[in-house]
Amino acid sequence: MKVRLRSLDLLAFLLAGLLVLMTVGLSRSESWDEAVANAKKEGELVVVLGGAASRTYRPIFKIFEKKFGIRMVVSTGSGRRQADRLLAERGARRYKVDVFMVGPTTGNRRLVPHGAADPITPELFLPEVVDKSLWYKGKHYYSDPEEKYIFAFAGGADLTPVSMRFNTDKLPIEKAKKIDSVWMFLDTKRFAGQIVSLSPMIAGAGGSKFTVQVHPDLGEEYLRRFYSRELNVKFLRDYRQVADGVARGKYTMAIFVGTAGRDIDRLGKQGLPVASFGEIIDGPVKERPTLQGTGSSNNIMVVNRRPHPAATRLFVNWFLSKEGQTLRHTKSQGSPSQSFRVDVTDMGKVHKSDIRKSGVDYLTFAHDPLVQKQRLKMLKRAEELFLKARGS
Repeated sequence: MKVRLRSLDLLAFLLAGLLVLMTVGLSRSESWDEAVANAKKEGELVVVLGGAASRTYRPIFKIFEKKFGIRMVVSTGSGRRQADRLLAERGARRYKVDVFMVGPTTGNRRLVPHGAADPITPELFLPEVVDKSLWYKGKHYYSDPEEKYIFAFAGGADLTPVSMRFNTDKLPIEKAKKIDSVWMFLDTKRFAGQIVSLSPMIAGAGGSKFTVQVHPDLGEEYLRRFYSRELNVKFLRDYRQVADGVARGKYTMAIFVGTAGRDIDRLGKQGLPVASFGEIIDGPVKERPTLQGTGSSNNIMVVNRRPHPAATRLFVNWFLSKEGQTLRHTKSQGSPSQSFRVDVTDMGKVHKSDIRKSGVDYLTFAHDPLVQKQRLKMLKRAEELFLKARGS
């Protein structure tokens, strides 16, 4: 009997010790120096980028590469093609990618359902990244309904829930300033045949339409009228054609054009007669303003079964740090969206119209988990409305 009791006491002691060790291990955070050392041992990081991220972040990756001595292998292209590539590789049991930066449409439709992403929260260890008080409205933002996989680190603040760029020769700025409702964009007497848009049938064109569908001041009726043959919008699949068409005056307005809007803005800086409606107006339109981060340049995911987990961990935390997000603002190619970090004060290349205005309460549909659950259904509905209205 005594022998049995001693055995039980020994077992209890060993179990208690194991529990202590496990508790210590779980509570111990990886230090920054350890993260850097582990990442350097791997020596490489493979990042796959969607369209907007492809055009924006190469300078940032070069800074990371030089700072930490870790080789950055970067693949650029459209979100759809990048997702095709990743899923094909995984189907062949080849796991080559560490980090994916695509829009939530591609992420939620293709990558998350196929198990290609890991939860990103366990990878966040840097105190300034984990601390939610350093982020807009004291929270982390995600672009997936489970708030696990697609971390949204930036988004453009818009005084109008429908972004619009225009040719200032065809629509003078003083006349544009008199527009006080986005419903006025759909005036067939003034703008029929003068609007260009990306086709809703291509990847990267769905985020803003989704926002319109769930917006209490707009809804599905807005899309019905936008797609109508009476308004006669020209739908294109090529981003460059969209930007050039507005700059040359072939079209008066560009609506629902995704990151082609950035291209139009760049042309404006080069002296061409184009402007952003959100930048020239003095205050919000009648419909409530929104905060959106639906592009590939605003979201980041970590890939399941990634070959360089330590380098991934280091990059994600550095990129989301104050240093990384400040460099986004100041060193990106083109104009990045404003970071959701509130301690990043150097706006750098961020467009004036994208900067959050003090005292303005922005709707954040793009990152509301309850609304996000409707996302795929809404995007499919938008496509159905388009096909019904235009027959192609």
